[in-house]
Amino acid sequence: MKKPNLILSSIKILLIISFVACSDAVSEENTNNVSIAPDDYPTLSFEDFTVKEMIPLETTEDNLMGMDLRIKFSDSFIAVMDENKTNKLHLFDQKGSYLRAIAEVGKGPGSIRSLRDFEFGKAEEVLVLSPIADKADVYKFSKDGNLSEAFELAYSAHSFIRLEGGGFLFQGGYNLPFVTHRVIQTDAEGNIQQRYLENDYENVMLPMMERNFFPSDKGVIMLEIFNPNLYLYQGDSLGQVLHADFGTYDLPSNFWDVDLMASFEKINENGWATFRGVFQQGSLMVTDIVVQKGMSMSKYILFHKGKDIYKLKADRDDDMVFFYPIGINKEEQVLFLTYRSILEKHAQEFPETFSVEDLPDGDFDYPVILHVELNSSL
Repeated sequence: MKKPNLILSSIKILLIISFVACSDAVSEENTNNVSIAPDDYPTLSFEDFTVKEMIPLETTEDNLMGMDLRIKFSDSFIAVMDENKTNKLHLFDQKGSYLRAIAEVGKGPGSIRSLRDFEFGKAEEVLVLSPIADKADVYKFSKDGNLSEAFELAYSAHSFIRLEGGGFLFQGGYNLPFVTHRVIQTDAEGNIQQRYLENDYENVMLPMMERNFFPSDKGVIMLEIFNPNLYLYQGDSLGQVLHADFGTYDLPSNFWDVDLMASFEKINENGWATFRGVFQQGSLMVTDIVVQKGMSMSKYILFHKGKDIYKLKADRDDDMVFFYPIGINKEEQVLFLTYRSILEKHAQEFPETFSVEDLPDGDFDYPVILHVELNSSL
């Protein structure tokens, strides 16, 4: 199944050295320019995976959600936000039992003005990002849903991550004049310490619902929609470490010279690619690449295992089980989000890989988190 080639070698050098073995502060001088041609990689099939654990998320009429879920974990809890609604943050225990909605958008007591992102804080409190105009509030929610304000941030942030040292990284996108730098770093009280990636985009760019920051055991990986670059935050520095050439799915050269609303119809017709997520733990890395063309969405999910790289091609319309990677755990198992109905469909065709026997019945279809291992034969 292994198929060495020049692109594989380049990717190996880039991702294994830049992200896994890198110990020096990153800078744009260390950027690797790599042609990403997923069709050149060996293709994985269902038989190359072993499902080690399934966590069903208990679903009632109070927490019905779609497929575009942002999911984050603590040692005891799972927090879930529906990116298409962003009106509630739901809390589950580690076995998937539903606890409560701990943050709700509204005007009444205990509610917040907006919900864009969340992070687990100390003592497993949940920190919630609530932007409005040129500022953002960060709130604390206890596991019981009790609300308090952590701090007000003088920055229009739309995603964030808590750093090990107690501070934060915030991302504000391309929305001038509110955002002069696309990323800032703050201390634990929200005081701005550093500004990164100066924003010189003067056209119209609406804020996007995207996850920008991905923790790894070597630093924080950052990505942006419509941006073929990956960045690594390490040692108080944020530097570009990858520029991806997506070939025919590259954005046109004049993309940044025109308003998004004026150019989106054309790029959507021609097709375009972007990074959706990057997860890294130990010797395993998963890169989630989305290709959008018209009304269709497909993915190339690249698995970097040691010195080898494999791909999984998935189309959203095919109800693929392995379509939404959401993380890698400490055992280097890849976490995927799917639904019981999708598992039922594939269990009939691939009973040796998928089973729904241990999943509960319910009045509603519900999300299932899969813990998946790549087989050792790879």
